[in-house]
Amino acid sequence: MDKVVYFTGCFSNYYDPEIAKSFVTVMEINEIEVLVPEQVCCGMPIMANANYKGAKRNFEKIVRSLFKASEGKYPIVTTCPSCNMMLKKEGKTFFPSAEANYVSSMIYDSSEFVMNLDLKRKLNRFFGRLELKVLYHNPCHLKVQNIDATIYVLKLIPGIEVIGINRDCCGLGGSFGMKRKNYPISYAIGTKIWRMVEELKPDAVVTECGGCGLQISSKRPVKIYHPMVLLNMAYSAASHEAA
Repeated sequence: MDKVVYFTGCFSNYYDPEIAKSFVTVMEINEIEVLVPEQVCCGMPIMANANYKGAKRNFEKIVRSLFKASEGKYPIVTTCPSCNMMLKKEGKTFFPSAEANYVSSMIYDSSEFVMNLDLKRKLNRFFGRLELKVLYHNPCHLKVQNIDATIYVLKLIPGIEVIGINRDCCGLGGSFGMKRKNYPISYAIGTKIWRMVEELKPDAVVTECGGCGLQISSKRPVKIYHPMVLLNMAYSAASHEAA
């Protein structure tokens, strides 16, 4: 059996464990064992709030944990775009080490990893139908890394129709939009995606970023799905259809 190392990130750990559960299920259906080593925050939100010392402490701790679990061969997969960018690009720049370079070279976004499985003809394509019209919101932290695998993954699921794509910032910007002084700017930037939801009337918005999902649903009552949750739902639907 193949193996991957999973870095859950704080959002899946504390706010929406369904994302982590779905990722593990999707991997297990594809006969891939998921290794979950000791987890701490990747340091991105700490660094964004000017706590360099705290970010360094967390980044170096999680890099050591992932480096050890990967054993020089297993890919490291994230379900959070910000964690992905910290572990792949930002962290090693601020806190360089041989271990950080190694972890960076082994990091994959979950949709990117699933797409690669399919391109290698290793993905279980036994999906059931999900009758959903979805709007896809591409998070900034995937966009700046040129990671754009989710549309490919969504098109694998029968019944899903992508009726719109937003590649602009939602306005939250991590903790930026959570601060009272930044609310007017955050609101102004978020207007575009809120208007898209209102005009397109999707059944759901799909995005990898938990923060983006919170921002979008704060002004529009729309269901938010992580791509791994939809994949898990599609596998489950296939099981029910076959029963």
